[in-house]
Amino acid sequence: MVAAQSQLTAVAVFCASSTGDRPELISLARDLGEHLASQNITTIFGGSDAGLMGVVADAALSRGGHVIGVYPENTFSRDVRHRGDIELRLVSSMHERKSAMFELADAAVALPGGLGTLDEVVELLLWTRLGIHQVPLVLLDVATFWNNFIAFLDDAVSYGLLNADFRNSLERVTDASLVIEVLDQLTKRRT
Repeated sequence: MVAAQSQLTAVAVFCASSTGDRPELISLARDLGEHLASQNITTIFGGSDAGLMGVVADAALSRGGHVIGVYPENTFSRDVRHRGDIELRLVSSMHERKSAMFELADAAVALPGGLGTLDEVVELLLWTRLGIHQVPLVLLDVATFWNNFIAFLDDAVSYGLLNADFRNSLERVTDASLVIEVLDQLTKRRT
């Protein structure tokens, strides 16, 4: 049986501007970029050549993928814009970057990251909850990185502070090759 072709055309990738201390983070980022390109899905990322962001973009480019970088001009003290063969969109702020990435994407994936990644994930979930957009999200994980975040969300549900339907737009996976399949399932849940 042949798997159905995904309806996704563009996926936003949120991740760290560093590579961290674990080699498996780099492997996961590389696998994701290659997988998106192999599925002819545009990779949308933060526009930097640094860290996991650069790894994802470079991997997608290495497989002939289309990559859009959304970079907040004049935000960083040093120039870390990706210089590869990407479509670069300059914006004026971090908020504008998130908004543009959400608008360009059919879905999103978050790799392990720091405060910026957490900010992107929370805002994406909030905007989906408020009905501003409907962008499903996969937390692409190594080991237990996202477990505490998911536990926080589950606690908020158990306290009656968050409606459990947020789970209709969020899943956790540990294999980049499953990302598109899971995003397609999340998209179908909402229709």
